[in-house]
Amino acid sequence: MKSPLLALRINLDSAGLLDRGGRPTVRELLGGLQFDAATGALRLNQARVTLQTAAADRILRRELVQMLGEEEARVFLLRRGFQMGHHDAAFVARSWPALDRGDAFTAGTRLHMFSGIVRVETLHNDFDFARGRFSAEFLWHNSIEAESGDDLPRHSDRPLCWQQLGYASGYASFFFGAPVIYKETACMGQGHRACRVVGRLATGWGEDDPEVILFRNRILPTAPVVRRRGQAGGPVPEAADALLLAPVLRGLERAARLPLPALIAGAGSCGQELAAAHLIRLAGGAEVPLRLHGPSCTIEALRAAFAQQRKPRRKDAAPPILLEGVEALPTEVQAELAHELSEGEVQARPLLVATSALTLGRLAGGGIAFALWARLAPLAQELPALSSRAADLPRLAVALLERLAGQLGLDQPEVEPGAFDLLAAVPLPGGLATLEAVLTAILVEALDGQPVTAARVRGVSDRIAPAAAASGAELDLDGWIAARLDEGGFALDAHEARIRRAALARAGGNLSAAARLLGISRAQLAYREKAAKE
Repeated sequence: MKSPLLALRINLDSAGLLDRGGRPTVRELLGGLQFDAATGALRLNQARVTLQTAAADRILRRELVQMLGEEEARVFLLRRGFQMGHHDAAFVARSWPALDRGDAFTAGTRLHMFSGIVRVETLHNDFDFARGRFSAEFLWHNSIEAESGDDLPRHSDRPLCWQQLGYASGYASFFFGAPVIYKETACMGQGHRACRVVGRLATGWGEDDPEVILFRNRILPTAPVVRRRGQAGGPVPEAADALLLAPVLRGLERAARLPLPALIAGAGSCGQELAAAHLIRLAGGAEVPLRLHGPSCTIEALRAAFAQQRKPRRKDAAPPILLEGVEALPTEVQAELAHELSEGEVQARPLLVATSALTLGRLAGGGIAFALWARLAPLAQELPALSSRAADLPRLAVALLERLAGQLGLDQPEVEPGAFDLLAAVPLPGGLATLEAVLTAILVEALDGQPVTAARVRGVSDRIAPAAAASGAELDLDGWIAARLDEGGFALDAHEARIRRAALARAGGNLSAAARLLGISRAQLAYREKAAKE
């Protein structure tokens, strides 16, 4: 029988901190602890945790330094901390699936404090998952790594909180789907009153930054820590999916809590199926969905799917319907679907998720019957086309390359800095499918053991997605721009970045030569590149 812990004795001066911040608060974390005397297990939200004195970590650190030397011990503890933080981020996402994504992200600071390792004071924490922006600064009070024992500080000429830095980096990296790196700029072990840490995306520090190089070469795991699709576990997108779905993740989390049909749209292939699968997982759809293909779906098939949902079930939830290509449904099937959605009983979660290769503007303007649009519009989400995500493509390519290598059982090749920058100028007529074809071919060519270079990416791209493969609208620049505006908007910053990247790629990274191609000065180009990274 599980028994709750005895009431904890809490200093009255610190009691207010227990409820500060988003959910789960430190008080809620404490309330989730249970000890089972029969098995000797201490659990937090069913996950087993341990309780030990601070001496355990001090002993581990001392032994590592003695055996490996200080530098290798630092690398070991950074790696250990990174994987612990990554694991805890997945634990939070799995244990509180309905939690706002921002709260789940900031819960890392509360978990850090709850564990007795440090008291975290936030100076600023500015993050935007959709745009891939992050900047944070914290004070760490009473850091256990900065103490030598009995609350006495260590004496060092360098920062000492190695495992905690790794933890913060791993936790944040999970939510951004890209490396986040924290640096300790001041430490109690150096004589300061508190430890000060600053966090940014790796791209924010710069590719030549020594810590970025260390993390990429020694700290970041060589294989994804988060689970693959289809494995057991919580509804957590892996790194590539998190990057691809970042613009709609918050909307998907909101849709998963509402008993309404959902629609995921986008121009061409830009991740709609991945978004639908993630929404179904978020909503608790443990079963394989009932899959319907728009062009071949009949009224009989649609009715059979809804009938299967209504069958009496012992304890499992009704399976969701995944309708791929709603815009291709025959007119009479669209009318029947609109009728089914208007007559259906209210459920605890969405039981139909539809995808479309058209933008929401096209769908609203007659792409599907208005009666059906009216039922799907309230929870409609739109993924931006890959052609409008020039700034994201290099990071997305790296994450996809890692996943494809794992699926093919190949070693992930070394990627030279900037190798994927020119993807911003590559036409991707098939969207995500074309990008994956390019990356698969790059993997095959990399079997010679050579790194992935910009020249190799250019050669493969020219072979698989040549400029001639672009649509007529894209070859006619004025017509292409008009089409993008008709689809609901033109991401000016993204397309300007795409043009700059193309010029830099053509000039081999030479700023002066690229500036001449663009008809501006080198200083103007450098300023625009710097502004885009801030």
